[in-house]
Amino acid sequence: MDKFLEKILINQNYADYSATDTREINEHESRFTSGESKPAFTLAEVFLPFYSSPHKDAFTLAEVLITLGIIGVVAAMTMPTLLAKYQEKVTVTRLKKAYSIISQAYLRAQEDYGTVDNWGFPEDSKSETDGGNWTQNEATTINQDRFTKILSQYMNAKKICYSTDPKCTGYKSATYLLSGKQLTPASNSSTSAYIELSDGVIINGAWIDFGNAFCNDNKTGYCGNFPVDINGPDKPNTIGKDIFFFKITKSGIYPHGGPYEINPLHKFPQACNTTSTSSNNGYACAAWVIYNENMDYLHCDDLGWGKKGKCK
Repeated sequence: MDKFLEKILINQNYADYSATDTREINEHESRFTSGESKPAFTLAEVFLPFYSSPHKDAFTLAEVLITLGIIGVVAAMTMPTLLAKYQEKVTVTRLKKAYSIISQAYLRAQEDYGTVDNWGFPEDSKSETDGGNWTQNEATTINQDRFTKILSQYMNAKKICYSTDPKCTGYKSATYLLSGKQLTPASNSSTSAYIELSDGVIINGAWIDFGNAFCNDNKTGYCGNFPVDINGPDKPNTIGKDIFFFKITKSGIYPHGGPYEINPLHKFPQACNTTSTSSNNGYACAAWVIYNENMDYLHCDDLGWGKKGKCK
């Protein structure tokens, strides 16, 4: 700080200044006016812009409300589509992961027990009608329990349930076909055997059918099948949306509906089309989801193996 300023702060009375003091003050002031020294800002330079410079007005309340309204309309139009696409990607990921776990467990089980026809199933699974509703016979539940018991040995299962276990009730399998048609009560049996994985995926007990003409040792075959529910009892509980069918062959497990499929009941797109009237609609969707990694059959009906692999 300049000496003359120090004197001003110390001395309260200007009359005490000497002639020398006065000369120093004059010299200091002349330096400002001659341009030799200039302070960074003056008080006028600091405060004048706030009073003299024009400022742009802020948004009005009406403008803000209109803008928010437009954003809301756009969000309402686009969010459902974005959420649906995201959920489809989640489904693809979860199903592929479940298929990998099941395939590895099945191959390991074959190393210890042999091909699936040597796993000790008493006979083929069967169903009977009772007043228009399908009921399972004894062999059906035995086969489910046997398949579940063997396969679960090679998985990191969170929970294992058998059809005869009274503590394992409450889970229901498929409720709707892909067309939206509700299934008969027997398809919603709460006593089916199943394996629950750590991520909530449910692997149901198998339907065994060694006696059919398609049972062989390659992926075209069909010696039985079972459903996989990627989100357990949560909705939509629809085959082709969150429930997918896999078929059992003597060589491995494969998703239903692939280009290798020879069973007419499980061909794509006849059994994977939202407008199909097939009683197995949704059964052929698993292969499409796993190999094409999309669920575009929900959005267009002109897809096919060797043809269009997606809607756009």
